[in-house]
Amino acid sequence: MSHLKLNDIHDNRMSAFTQTLGLELISLDQDGCSMRLEIGPQHFNAGGRVHGGVTFSLLDSAMGAAVYARLDAHEATATIECKINYTRAITGGVLECRAKVMHAGTRTMVVDGEVWQDGALAAKCLGTFARI
Repeated sequence: MSHLKLNDIHDNRMSAFTQTLGLELISLDQDGCSMRLEIGPQHFNAGGRVHGGVTFSLLDSAMGAAVYARLDAHEATATIECKINYTRAITGGVLECRAKVMHAGTRTMVVDGEVWQDGALAAKCLGTFARI
């Protein structure tokens, strides 16, 4: 993938929502996407833990970007479904997310995503994305 496509994702595909969450694009290439998120007070639920929707949004954004890196110029993508397993409670720190396209078909792509915190798996996700 060209450096131009990485700039395109950063400049045009990171939505106001992802910017509000504070998601940071680290890398994007044919092998996948890496993002990170530094947890702040706005990410916590009433129970004092990071809201599951924050973790899911990090995964969905990284997986969508990984798909975008594989699309032709005229294509777009949309999430069809995601299955997520939360493996530990997140109470702060920095989250690192890696997403990799496992299957690139003509109509859909299947993507694997993981969120890590301090060397421990915090969430695992498998998603299907449409090529539109």
